Amino acid sequence: MKSRNSKFVLKAVLIGLASFVVTACTDSDTAQETPKKVEDGISFAVTDIQNISESSLPKTKAPSVYETASTPLEGEGAEGLSLLETTVEGVNPVYHPAATRGTITTNTNFASLNKPFAIFATKEGSTAANYLYNEKVNVDGTMVNPVKWKKSESSKLKFFAVHPATDGSNPLVTTSSGTNPVVNYAPNTDVKKQFDLLVANTNSFNYDDYVSQKIPIAFSHATTAVLFKVGNELTYKQQVKKIEIKNVIGDGTYDIATNAWTVGTTKKTFELDLSAAPFSTATNAGSIMNGGDGTFFMVPQDIPDDAYVLITFVSGKTVKANIGGTGKKWVAGTTKTYTISNSKDLEDRTLTLTINAAKNIFDYNETNVPFTVTSYSEVTGSGRAAKAEPWTITKYESSADGTTWTEGKPSMVAAMSSESGNGGTSADACTMTFTNDYHDYKAEREAALKAATEENGKDLSMVNGSRSTANCYIVSAGGTYKFPMVYGNAIKNGVDNTNAYKPTGTSSNYFVTPFYHGTDEVQYSWGKDNGEITKAEIEHADDAKVLWNSEPNLVKDAKISADGKFVEFSVDRSKIKEASAIIAVTRGTTYKNVLWSWHIWITSKDVVDTDNGYFMREPLGFRHTKWQGTTYEKDRKVRLTVTQTRTGKTATVTFTQKASPMVREGEVMYYQQGRKDPLINATGFSCQPPVNNSGLVLLHSVNFPMKMGAARRYSATSVSKGNWDWCWNPDENGTYFNLWDANNRQGHGYTGAFVKTVYDPSPVGFRVPRLAEFEKINNGNNDKKAFIPLTGVLSYEDFTITNKGTNGYYWTSEKKEGPGRIGGPSSNQQYYGYYGLAGLSYKDGESLKMELKRKDLLDGRDFPMFKNMAWGASVISIKE
Repeated sequence: MKSRNSKFVLKAVLIGLASFVVTACTDSDTAQETPKKVEDGISFAVTDIQNISESSLPKTKAPSVYETASTPLEGEGAEGLSLLETTVEGVNPVYHPAATRGTITTNTNFASLNKPFAIFATKEGSTAANYLYNEKVNVDGTMVNPVKWKKSESSKLKFFAVHPATDGSNPLVTTSSGTNPVVNYAPNTDVKKQFDLLVANTNSFNYDDYVSQKIPIAFSHATTAVLFKVGNELTYKQQVKKIEIKNVIGDGTYDIATNAWTVGTTKKTFELDLSAAPFSTATNAGSIMNGGDGTFFMVPQDIPDDAYVLITFVSGKTVKANIGGTGKKWVAGTTKTYTISNSKDLEDRTLTLTINAAKNIFDYNETNVPFTVTSYSEVTGSGRAAKAEPWTITKYESSADGTTWTEGKPSMVAAMSSESGNGGTSADACTMTFTNDYHDYKAEREAALKAATEENGKDLSMVNGSRSTANCYIVSAGGTYKFPMVYGNAIKNGVDNTNAYKPTGTSSNYFVTPFYHGTDEVQYSWGKDNGEITKAEIEHADDAKVLWNSEPNLVKDAKISADGKFVEFSVDRSKIKEASAIIAVTRGTTYKNVLWSWHIWITSKDVVDTDNGYFMREPLGFRHTKWQGTTYEKDRKVRLTVTQTRTGKTATVTFTQKASPMVREGEVMYYQQGRKDPLINATGFSCQPPVNNSGLVLLHSVNFPMKMGAARRYSATSVSKGNWDWCWNPDENGTYFNLWDANNRQGHGYTGAFVKTVYDPSPVGFRVPRLAEFEKINNGNNDKKAFIPLTGVLSYEDFTITNKGTNGYYWTSEKKEGPGRIGGPSSNQQYYGYYGLAGLSYKDGESLKMELKRKDLLDGRDFPMFKNMAWGASVISIKE
């Protein structure tokens, strides 16, 4: 066989590190020479593909090898510190120009390292390196001791290679000639003295195919490269003095032919001493702490449970992280990168948490409240990328005055698009939704009246299965109704309520018994009916009629039932709204023929939604002309507290929703003190002329329910105490104290049990109050607010309403003799005789209050608020 010399080419394929490591400058391939015969043995040309990116390399290991894991660090000041470990295919170089032992071998630095590699060759059919064994190859590709390939000796050769070649300090290959090479590897415990171990294992080459061709040999890395990297959140102020890997296996053997490691059992500590030039963390995130000659080249292994990394800082502090345990491996031909980070270190962080809104004040009908949250942190002065900081709304607070705040999500917040976010330099957009609590209550109430199910023959006197009658009946739906033909409250809980119309005792100038109903002119003139009430039921009525409607034809079809016991009427559902009507029963056809009359008040059931001993919610007969505004009287505020989840930093923002002032206006029915019949200055109503010796007797007050009696005015002096009463029955110095409180014989100050009379204008279950009881309104009416509008007073002199919008006047059941002169030294006003006591409503800021006393500016004494009994004032009843 003809012997030929061949020139072999060794192609060093050095697999790349992870993208976390900064790669050296681009390596360029060495140009291949023109093939030629070589007489002095085999020579090699080294090439490199180190510029291949890690992402393009195939993942040749099990998927678990590449899993990312985070390990907390321990030690002083280590709170939040962690090692994030990642594994990538290949051993990526970090270029350092110095030719040092611990540097990863690349095409760029291959020559400057000046380290020969060893070549082995196996003959055809053999399983041992029996043609070339541990022959050294210079960095220029020539063999130290040239050897020729003779075809006669073997037509095929399989090659193995090891870099670096064995020398005195590195007895890598310990097997003898004739066996396949086994690498004995024990990296130096001083990391800077370690070296990168490359191996190659080729297929068989035919002599004839490569007689004038270069034989490709691909090197791969046999160890695991370990790098340490600066994490994005690592403090900017530290200097790393030493990195140690402890309790890991420090030696092993690598069979090149089988590509298998046999790991030893001896644990060692490997140390990288940086004290001469400590590594400053004041650098960009991602920077490698131990690049170049600081790379750890470790024996691939299952990392022992007690293995750990110890990092020592120049400050003397140390931190520790366990890196071993089940499933933790160092795999040959990969790079393990430990990224040191501290997600909780706030000492040198600049934290940004801002809440921005285009505006913070919204009208009552603006419900969308947009705002943004920007939340991130930066390592102060580092220039590193900002870290997104998640955030959460941790607190809602609300306030009606901007001073007192209540914690908790308020009802004014209907929704929040998001109560948390991921954070970042780009703001998270949020939208809070306010409730629109503006109401047209008048429209809503009247809509509810229209929507209510129509009644069919409802008996208005039946309450909880028992019959009680009254002078006022409340209707809250269209339909047909009836009520017993009974004097006022002459029936209570199903039985005759005699004390209501015939209290025990004898009549006097201050006490009346029995009470009077109306009569017709004929019966009265013939002496057949003097008007005294002797029983509960009304007799001799022959007709029922609607005397007046505030809304034309709303209440209609009044009639006496076929059995003569009830008054029947209907309410037109199509016209229903807040209103009042007066229905009467009559006898005969004379002008003076009303026997009794009743007030039909069309309103919501809400007006009587109150507790025993407290006031109804609106005065008798009140109907709104306007009632609209927000449920809240003052601008209301909500304050949000946003907290960075990790750092605890907070920011607040306050949004205001403006109130629409409540406008509540309307008309009320007026009453003369002691009378049952409502009055108003409307068509059909009238008043007596304001002349001396005027007024009405009780019988006529019932006969003429729509006529206002004038004050009696017996004389213009203090001699006549009854001048200011409308009631003519007592003598000139008398007044009836018991018209609304049956057993009251003394007027103001009477504390006996209240007995409601048939002249009380209140609905079933209610009565006219005593003066002191008005304090309950000022105190909140047991949290069911009573509305006391400034309805003014109806004048008996000219039948006009005065002081409307300034004050409201509300009758009590009590009377009292006047104080005489009151009002100060300059006042000539003399208040003599008897007056009715009343509460005076007035506006106190945004609220309505009730004044119960009038101060005498002359001597400083307080006197109960009073008014002429002939005036028409409002009534707000109290629940029995």
